[in-house]
Amino acid sequence: MTRVEAIPPAPLRSLAELFAVADAMERDAVAYYAAMASAMHARDDRELARVFERLADIERGHVAEIGAWRRSDLGDTAMNAEPPWPLPDIFDAPAAEAARSRLITPYAALAAAVRQEERAFAFWAYVAAQAPAREVRDAAERMAHEELEHVSLLRHERRRAFHAERGEHGRPLVIGLADLAARERKLAAQLAAAADPALRLAVDRVVGPRPDAAHRLEALAADHGDLPLAVVPLGPAATDADDLIATAEFLVETYLAAAEQARDEAVLGVLQDLAGAAVARLAILQGREPA
Repeated sequence: MTRVEAIPPAPLRSLAELFAVADAMERDAVAYYAAMASAMHARDDRELARVFERLADIERGHVAEIGAWRRSDLGDTAMNAEPPWPLPDIFDAPAAEAARSRLITPYAALAAAVRQEERAFAFWAYVAAQAPAREVRDAAERMAHEELEHVSLLRHERRRAFHAERGEHGRPLVIGLADLAARERKLAAQLAAAADPALRLAVDRVVGPRPDAAHRLEALAADHGDLPLAVVPLGPAATDADDLIATAEFLVETYLAAAEQARDEAVLGVLQDLAGAAVARLAILQGREPA
């Protein structure tokens, strides 16, 4: 499997370029999931075929949304614009290769879809960071926010598939602000000690200049108390604090779960911002794992 990157090769300089890339990426996703559904039908795996058909339908909805947005902002003349460079490869493997796996399950399919959406989020975060024009940056940030919503939806579906395949719900873990702050500090120390300086730079670039996550969490605790913030499934990522990827994955899961459960608008805003940064960070870390 080739290493997956979510980095745009050059800045997008206009809304026409941005919409062309967004449309092409979503159409690629439709084609990918449709090909996987067809392959599952060919091997008479109806359950998996339905999963991929549903994913393809979701992506078709995204294509329609982008088309309506582009027409509203730029009119019909921009509908045939082409991307300025080849699209990034944000899938784990080509559809033909993935379809040959005899081990694929609904959970595995949804897990791959989650990774694809996380890379798409990281991609649009990069685009926003690189954008030379305000309107391009605003549109890229909107795309990133929508991808984050897709991540949250698919992670929920992935958890359901996980429990369905195992026939149980597992032990929950109650997380507070202080624990999250400690995990952020641990992860920051691991990143600071990383042998690959390009890894640190990539994370810094996509996360962007913002207050330290641990400090923000501690400030929330000072204002609201260290009350239970989220209840998440207890898995390896919750206990293996020495595993960089596992910790990053756990923080994504927890921020998204906490945002879903938050009732205070100020807390919700901070959690959504931290979730976005955590998703982008995870996509970079996963993309730079040894191939």
